[in-house]
Amino acid sequence: MYIYDMSEIRAVLFDLDDTLLKTAEIKWQHHKVVAAQYGVTLTDETLARYWGMPFDQMIGHLYNHTDTVDNMRAANRALEPQFPKEIHDDTVGVLGTLALHGIVAGVVTSINSEFAVADLARLQVPEDAFLFVQGADETLHHKPDGRVFDPALARLAELGIQSTEVLYVGDAIMDHDAAVSAGIRFLGVATGFISIEQFQARGADAVARLGELPAYVGVKT
Repeated sequence: MYIYDMSEIRAVLFDLDDTLLKTAEIKWQHHKVVAAQYGVTLTDETLARYWGMPFDQMIGHLYNHTDTVDNMRAANRALEPQFPKEIHDDTVGVLGTLALHGIVAGVVTSINSEFAVADLARLQVPEDAFLFVQGADETLHHKPDGRVFDPALARLAELGIQSTEVLYVGDAIMDHDAAVSAGIRFLGVATGFISIEQFQARGADAVARLGELPAYVGVKT
């Protein structure tokens, strides 16, 4: 049972990894291979501890700060073609449905903007599907800090969209906490590590997959 009336939603912001894209299972293997190049044996426990942090901070922890951030980032990107992210089956259809109903979409993610844009382009997500893609490099604040949404909400305000008319969709508890802190609505999607029941225990609505989002905000597919 949904907690809020979603009829006033005018904009939907999305997390990227494990929300719009299939990421963790693929990228954990990627990080393990890069870490091994630095002589680091990377465990699932370490990955889980730092997963979801801003990318540059995360790789420092994952690769045990054995090199400069620029070099570690380059080492990671060098192996990118071997570990490409995939897209969830529902993503493009959901974005199209939102657009047809005049609902603005954007991305607020913990990876750097250029990487997010490159992933979306490679996966053939239409360039005009999003008003903006905001990465970790575009703000000093990061989830679960609600101020991570300040740039995005400023862009939406230019269109006359208020924070109370914004929904954030994400797969992690930090996504929920950031949205609540920012005063925007939240929907959990159980395509990451958090179950519907865990989201509900946090007081959040949640769905099993992204394809349920249009019905949640009251539009027909």
